[in-house]
Amino acid sequence: MIGKKISRYRLIREIGEGGMGVVYQARDEHLDRDVALKVLRSDPGAPQPGRSEFRREARVLSLLSHPSISTVFDFDSVDGTEFLVMELVEGPSLETRLREGPFPEREAVEIAIQIAEALVAAHEAGVVHRDLKPGNVILGPRGRVKLLDFGLALLCPAAGVSNETRSVAGAGRIVGTVPYMAPEQLLGRDVNERSDLYSLGALLYEMTTGKRPFGAQTSTVLVNEILHRPAASPGTLGIRLSPGLDGLILRLLEKDPAQRPASAAEVVFELRAIALDPGREGAGHAGDEGTQAFTGQTIQSIAVLPLENLSRDPEQEYFADGMTEALITNLAQIRSLRVVSRTSAMQYKGVRRPLPEIARELRVEGILEGTVARFGDRVRITAQLIEAAADRHLWAGSYERDLRDVLALQSEVACAVAEEIRVQVSPQDKERLGETRRVDPHAYEAYLRGRYYWNRRTEDGIKKGIECFREAIAKDPAYAAAYAGLARAYDTLGTYSFLEPGEAFTKAKEAADRALALDERLSDAHASMGGVLMNHLWDWEAAERSLRRAVALDPNNAEGYHWYTDFLSAMGRRDEALATIRRGLELDPMSLTMNVTMGLTFFYARRYDEAIAQQRRTLELDPTFAPAVRSMGGALEQKGLYDEAIAAFQKAASLTNDLASASLMAHTYAISGRPDKARALLTELESEKRYLSPYSIAAVHVALGEHDRAFERLDEAYRTRDRGMVWAKVSPRLDPIRPDPRFTSILHRMKLA
Repeated sequence: MIGKKISRYRLIREIGEGGMGVVYQARDEHLDRDVALKVLRSDPGAPQPGRSEFRREARVLSLLSHPSISTVFDFDSVDGTEFLVMELVEGPSLETRLREGPFPEREAVEIAIQIAEALVAAHEAGVVHRDLKPGNVILGPRGRVKLLDFGLALLCPAAGVSNETRSVAGAGRIVGTVPYMAPEQLLGRDVNERSDLYSLGALLYEMTTGKRPFGAQTSTVLVNEILHRPAASPGTLGIRLSPGLDGLILRLLEKDPAQRPASAAEVVFELRAIALDPGREGAGHAGDEGTQAFTGQTIQSIAVLPLENLSRDPEQEYFADGMTEALITNLAQIRSLRVVSRTSAMQYKGVRRPLPEIARELRVEGILEGTVARFGDRVRITAQLIEAAADRHLWAGSYERDLRDVLALQSEVACAVAEEIRVQVSPQDKERLGETRRVDPHAYEAYLRGRYYWNRRTEDGIKKGIECFREAIAKDPAYAAAYAGLARAYDTLGTYSFLEPGEAFTKAKEAADRALALDERLSDAHASMGGVLMNHLWDWEAAERSLRRAVALDPNNAEGYHWYTDFLSAMGRRDEALATIRRGLELDPMSLTMNVTMGLTFFYARRYDEAIAQQRRTLELDPTFAPAVRSMGGALEQKGLYDEAIAAFQKAASLTNDLASASLMAHTYAISGRPDKARALLTELESEKRYLSPYSIAAVHVALGEHDRAFERLDEAYRTRDRGMVWAKVSPRLDPIRPDPRFTSILHRMKLA
């Protein structure tokens, strides 16, 4: 086959072989580049998986887009030969590198983070690897990792494999490489994402200790060990690991999948926490001198501090803030880079503090700061990049463009930063960054003002933001981002009950539909659509698809993780919800909304002590943030600390004069044996002319034992699509009526049963 030409690809050398086919290095003679070309095995004596399965695997692999997953370029058939064309990955395999011995802890953790991030992308696409092993991990240049052979482990491997990579092959689902297979996989049971996490644990164990967690040399004994013996702690082998990593490895290797981390996203979160803690005890393996400082070769996490407004005109602050947000958004397109979200970054507006201190608070390696100046229809950005730990200047640049080309200017700065920090930018990332269009300067200004006012999250601010978004659309009807902003603003009005839900969410959906029609790859538009589908239309499957799409398109979209957390929490998927909000908090650690959502996620998981502790942490950021006060009151109530709960609700009501806090106070009066106070407050609430959530009033009637009246209000909430009904499945306030057939009927009608 060497030297043969298949389509436009000339085969250079064989580089791998498996049960499905043979992999060659080949030359793409059209594009003048080397690729990996996998040819479906056609030997009649070899195992034949079938053309349909090969095609299906090609389609699955084509869906996966991540810097740590080999990119698929083409799939075709010539003269009856099926072949798959992929990125050629240069570098040794992890299996080859492990022959030299264990890795230092920091290096092992960095490799594991990249593998886990690749698993996040795969699992989001519905793909479970099933054959994660050292031979399928390539250590590329500049420390980049590539994960190979997604989906192939679903098929039986070729006969005659070595003992080092022996595989189980047989009927059903029992396929994979024994030393790295989860117990449920060995038993032929259904596997899921947590099966891959077990395999990741086995890789981490071997990387840090130089040994596999179970080392028997015969298959029967090895299988018995994996099924029945606990893995020895790396610490008992004389290996000095940080306690966090030691514990994480053992959790990944739990026999029961339910005892492992809930998702690959949660594993990424924990690994990054370990990597960013320079004071951890016992880092590295035996013989290490300790933790390694950041070398400056690659920065994988960054914060963009608010750009300074050089015009000194207070009326231009919206422009400086908008340019900061745009840079964050552009850098966030690079999937291999963690970018702190706008909310956390804006906490440092006007703040003069040492950059290493800010970096520690935001848990980033790099800081981008600079200035923006506008002169008529020209705009100039000057930016400088700092390696935070050493407070060392790495790069500076100045860029000036016509305001019509401001989107290209922002993209240019983001690309320059990416090149300087040597983070890997995938072809898909480059494509997204390169997709800029000219924009009407007045439309862009109106859009920036809209974001500025909407971010205030007050009723007046949101409504003023809507006016600005509509102005931007009037000047540029094809401006997808302006429609997405309009959708988010109307969604926020409905969520905060500033507008009747039916009107608010209908307008939000219209705007999101238009944004997606103009740009299907706009993450914010998918997030807005997911919010409408969840909060108003109650189309749970479609909502999840939209929210997953939002975070898949932009893994740095903290708001997307916030909305997805709400969805998972409302569906009762507690572990997934907690893992998702942790990812959101990692991106936006200073966000009050993200911190409150973490507390609410604990609340709906019935973990009230943790909910209280989390909201106290939120209030340390801002003691006047009413949603945190209100949420803490709810957890105090469920703990039976009624007077403390009432005090919290009173404080929240005094901060915002909102009806939600008052209705919660009435609920606490009722549940604590003070029905007269509850009814008096209820009467006062029902006399209000503002929108009052019937769901909230129903909860008060439940606490009073007035179940018939409660169901009248719940029926009203169902008819009007009250957003509170989203929580009907998990709210502890409705527990007393759950046995009632009328409640079961409501859940069935909402498709929540």
